[in-house]
Amino acid sequence: MEDERQNGNAEAVGPEEQPITSDQNSAALEESAAESPQPSESFKELLEDFSYKIPERGSVMQGTVLRIDEDAIIVDVGLKRDAVVPQRDLASLDREKLSKIKVGDTVTVYVTNTPEGDEDLLVSLARGIEQDNWDEAEKHLQDGDILELEVVDENKGGLLVSFGNLRGFVPASQVPELRRLNDRQRLYRLKQNMVGQKMSVKVIEVDRHRNRLVFSAAAAMEEQRRKRLSELQPGQVFRQARVVSVVNFGVFVDLGGVDGMVHLSQLDWKTVANPAAMFKPGDKIDVQVLEVDLERDRISLSRKALLPNPWESLQDRYRPGDVVQGTVTRLADFGAFVRIEEGVEGLVHVSELGYSSGGKPEEVVSIGEEVLVRILDINPKRERISLSMRRVSVDKQIAWMAGKASPASASPAADEASGAKKAPASKPSPAAEPKVESVKGEEPAREAGSALPQGSGDQAAPEADSDETQSAQS
Repeated sequence: MEDERQNGNAEAVGPEEQPITSDQNSAALEESAAESPQPSESFKELLEDFSYKIPERGSVMQGTVLRIDEDAIIVDVGLKRDAVVPQRDLASLDREKLSKIKVGDTVTVYVTNTPEGDEDLLVSLARGIEQDNWDEAEKHLQDGDILELEVVDENKGGLLVSFGNLRGFVPASQVPELRRLNDRQRLYRLKQNMVGQKMSVKVIEVDRHRNRLVFSAAAAMEEQRRKRLSELQPGQVFRQARVVSVVNFGVFVDLGGVDGMVHLSQLDWKTVANPAAMFKPGDKIDVQVLEVDLERDRISLSRKALLPNPWESLQDRYRPGDVVQGTVTRLADFGAFVRIEEGVEGLVHVSELGYSSGGKPEEVVSIGEEVLVRILDINPKRERISLSMRRVSVDKQIAWMAGKASPASASPAADEASGAKKAPASKPSPAAEPKVESVKGEEPAREAGSALPQGSGDQAAPEADSDETQSAQS
């Protein structure tokens, strides 16, 4: 054999005869260890699996409803024993809420008894719902939500409202209707009337440890008012809006959570001196939004804007040159304002009053006095009409004044002499003033040395439509 090896013809060695190296030995040991069965858990892990922390009284847990019996509900709370909701706890729950609980529902429970030995783990579903309610209240406080809650009772300090399984408190100072009421009997009656009604409130305090849950109706009203203000736009029309109060300068109207004011100048086309004579709280009126001032929290409204505008049809009833009867309503340095019908006032410029006034309107006319004027110009778009007293002829003035002085002379013949005619029968409104018919081509009468009752002459009058007079007329 040695000769063969020396000749290079060595015989192949089988695998069983090959020597085993150290690396091969390690790999074989690892493979054998992997194939051998291993224990699933150590004894310590098994012991920990069978032991659990017993929940203490007052703990709040989440669980799944496993079974609903007549006298108990079984809840899986993730422990080696199930929790039991006893009959006495179920009896404290609202029947409607209890009927909604189904097997498989996730519920919050409150541990009422720490079990010892084989005792049941007793929990309260009612107290668990209360914990959910406290969580909801804290979220509503953070988000600033407005809630609709029922008033269930009243006490000395205010009202009690129902919030889930909790009762919240609304102080009287946080209820607008109860604020600053010193009459105790009236306060008591108001609170009694509110029991059973829904109220819009906001959460203003949550303290579950002190069992304090406080709401505010005033804060909710303010929030709703600001939201409503942001929604209003000029030009909006509200039909049958309720009058909430009447003051000397106008009326306040409810627009659905926010009040707007109709100034007395926007109540009617006619002059309104006393709003209380026309309206009372509770009346329903149509109004239009004129302006919304968010910074000042004010809403300006108009009732007049929705009424027929007498200026739009004014040219159908009057023409320049017509002589009409009117009533002096205001005096200014530059002239007198005369109402010829309800809602229509014209300006008699100081230069059109007469020659004897010396530039002082109060020396010629007084407020409330009836006068005869001639229409010089009509501008319906600008709601302005220019009038003249001194361009009415002496004959017309004398005939008109005679008719006023003597009822017997107020006959068709007297009317024809003065050029006046009564208002048409189709205008039954007492506010309508009679229109005086004009005489075409007639010029104011002139008599040398004569003193006219209201001034006369055919001297051309200065233009009355100045910036000062027109701004006052508007």
